[in-house]
Amino acid sequence: MNPTILLVVGIYFVVSLSIGFWVARKEKNEADDYFLAGRKLPWYAVAMSMTGSNIGTEHFIGMVGTAYAFGLAPATYEWGNFIPYSILCWIFLPFFFRKKLYTIPEFLERRYAPSTRGVFAALSLLHMVLGILAPALYAGGRIVYEMALQQPLESFNMGYVGCILVISGVTAAYCIYGGLLSVVWTDVLQVAVLVGGGLMLVFIGMDNVGGISEVIRTNLAADTTRFSLIQNASHPISPWPGVATFWLTLSLWYVGTNQFYIQRCLGAKSEWDAKMGVIGCAFIKFFLPFIIVFPGLIAFSMFGPGLAEDAVYVKMINELLPPLGQGILLAALIAAIMSTVSSVLNSASTIWAIDVHKRLLHPEASEQELVKVGRWSTFVIIVIGTVLAPMLLWWKGGIFIYIQDMAAFFAPPIAVIFLAAFLWRRAHSRAATFTLIFGIVMGIILKLIGSTYGENGIAQLKPLLNRAAVSWALCFVILVLTTVLLPRKSGESYDSDTIWNRRWARLPEKERPLNRSWRNLMFWWVVMVSISIGLFVFFR
Repeated sequence: MNPTILLVVGIYFVVSLSIGFWVARKEKNEADDYFLAGRKLPWYAVAMSMTGSNIGTEHFIGMVGTAYAFGLAPATYEWGNFIPYSILCWIFLPFFFRKKLYTIPEFLERRYAPSTRGVFAALSLLHMVLGILAPALYAGGRIVYEMALQQPLESFNMGYVGCILVISGVTAAYCIYGGLLSVVWTDVLQVAVLVGGGLMLVFIGMDNVGGISEVIRTNLAADTTRFSLIQNASHPISPWPGVATFWLTLSLWYVGTNQFYIQRCLGAKSEWDAKMGVIGCAFIKFFLPFIIVFPGLIAFSMFGPGLAEDAVYVKMINELLPPLGQGILLAALIAAIMSTVSSVLNSASTIWAIDVHKRLLHPEASEQELVKVGRWSTFVIIVIGTVLAPMLLWWKGGIFIYIQDMAAFFAPPIAVIFLAAFLWRRAHSRAATFTLIFGIVMGIILKLIGSTYGENGIAQLKPLLNRAAVSWALCFVILVLTTVLLPRKSGESYDSDTIWNRRWARLPEKERPLNRSWRNLMFWWVVMVSISIGLFVFFR
């Protein structure tokens, strides 16, 4: 590796580790401190940490590559979330926060039954390891390897494994030591670094091809739909039926029910901070396509068609930047990896400690024991992810599509049972548990149908957003039928507060002074929704 690149990356590792250990130096050995940062996070830390947990190297490699192949369409995944953010803010989050939950599976026990909580906890752990952690480490190891050696990764080798080990080892160190507090404040640094590095490449890339007008001209010359968010019904990335229902499926699941994403909201110092953090994250996501989608359009102008999707971003970096710039970009990309990996480790260990160990193995576990379990489970989870990550070298599609495909299996049934939990009093645990299991099986079946027959008569089932929409509809029907046809378990009861009413949308009285003037949540929410709608109208 060039000494300049090595120096920049080394400085970044030292700063990240220093922050991760320093912020947690006075933490008590208690569950609140370790898993929820002492419930004292300000809104801006919540917003930036949510962003950091969401954006990983797989987005830089995968989403840039997808934009290179299909145009602006992947921006749908960032700009189309205003409805789920609204549902989280006004319906889901007040209950999660006021009941002082540690995990989202806890909610399902309060609303349905322990069995529903157990199934959901197992699915959450499975998805976090297979659908987030492994691909993040795969993409991170790949980009470090290719930038360090200035050559493409074509097959499994020990150098690539070494790159994964460095990333997983450094990230696990501060996660194991400091829990969520270390995760959140290193996320703040990491988001700043990845945004700065991403912008640097965009400006240099645009200058290289002759400015934004040339980027637009060359992309539109190839295909007039490359700047459209909404495409025909069989488009692989942005089919109109899938885009129209996206908020009900992948987006609602990810934004509204995902421990990996919501945990920092549970650690906010007030409900106002939690809600403003969600709205702040939505504003940051408006900006993100300019650094994780637009480079793909620039690359198309630079290189023309024909490159492997996952190789596009590294090729841009190696051809456009001097060693110092490459070092900054590599640090930014490592930041993206570490923010995602650290969030998975903290969230998965919380679920294991609270939903598995305390509920099933040792109900009388002390606070200190739970923290110890959290640390050991973090270690085990990072080992599993590190072992699985290189296996994705055998995945034939782009890594972004792999991640979304995994989400399409889990999202529809989860979104259905959570909406029913808050909005339909009759829904019960047998129906919810059956719908969860049915939805996973149906997602796999739809994937097989789309892959096998997608070119011959069922083309609309091939795009993952369309499959997710069909799966959601089937899960909704199954939930209604099983709720009506199956009897509720004998003695089953639930917390009546889970059924939403308007008072849950209002802040608690003691927090209302925080909500005045420019700090008014409703004002910023209206601005957020207006920008989202405006982007879809402009790029329709």
